[in-house]
Amino acid sequence: MDNIKKYELEDILTLSRKEIKDYILSLQRYIHQKLDSGITIDDILDEEDPFEIIEPLLQREEFPIFVLTIINKIQSDTVMNTLLDSIEKGIKDQIDTQLSNQR
Repeated sequence: MDNIKKYELEDILTLSRKEIKDYILSLQRYIHQKLDSGITIDDILDEEDPFEIIEPLLQREEFPIFVLTIINKIQSDTVMNTLLDSIEKGIKDQIDTQLSNQR
């Protein structure tokens, strides 16, 4: 079973759009390998929370869409581009906040 690359928030802030998309696709594969092996989503979340690294970058109403996209392995361009736009906005907001805190 593949492992998912563990990122810290600071790492995510430096990823390109393509790298973020690749991360989302690898997260989908990772979750589905676990689900296909008989592990439930509840068990996955009890052991780890593979979604938590993205949570601070998304609006409250966008995060459940991200989770459902991963669990349901949705890869349509429309959904993926919307998520990527939201994550990129979250990255920009996070960086802006960090910069304003340094002043």
